[in-house]
Amino acid sequence: MRASHRDRRGPVLAALCLALILICAPVTAQEAVIRVLPDGTAYEASVEVMGSEHAFWTPGMMGERVPLQVEDLEVLGSAGPIDYRETRRGVIAFPEGNYTITYRAPVRDNLLVATFDTPYAVTVALPEGVDVRNPLIGMVSAGGVISSGPNGTTEIAWERITVAEVRFYTPDREILLTTFGTIWLAVALVLILPLLISRRRGGE
Repeated sequence: MRASHRDRRGPVLAALCLALILICAPVTAQEAVIRVLPDGTAYEASVEVMGSEHAFWTPGMMGERVPLQVEDLEVLGSAGPIDYRETRRGVIAFPEGNYTITYRAPVRDNLLVATFDTPYAVTVALPEGVDVRNPLIGMVSAGGVISSGPNGTTEIAWERITVAEVRFYTPDREILLTTFGTIWLAVALVLILPLLISRRRGGE
């Protein structure tokens, strides 16, 4: 005996509801954790990957993909490190699966740029004494949330981003900026004040 149309509505409705839930549910981005070393010249990264290939690159002067030179590279599976091969400059391949890739890369001129082919949840940890909050010498790309981390560190987090950019500075650079700004303000006052006085006298 064939089921009536009314009897078939239940499973169809349940399937539609499940499909809507799957479509509307937010997709959790893979995570990348980056820790700037105390001297500020390099960072250590831990990046979750799914698939069989990963590219290390940074934007060039014209926005082109420039292969990133990395050191201490490891691809870690559930049982520990696995073998990988370099297919071309800045690109490695490994068996299909879920892994965590760890590596170290340089930081130049206190500017850290981390790039990914798909959106990632990124956290950047800056060492104690390093900051980004002064807009004249510090910078965080859009969407970054700044907070205080453990042991005097500063953390910047993005929920979903393909390029995370941070320009940080040390206390001595902030002092230098403040001193330089104070000197220029004093010079400007010395130059402008006589002009203002002479104009005032001329108007009397």
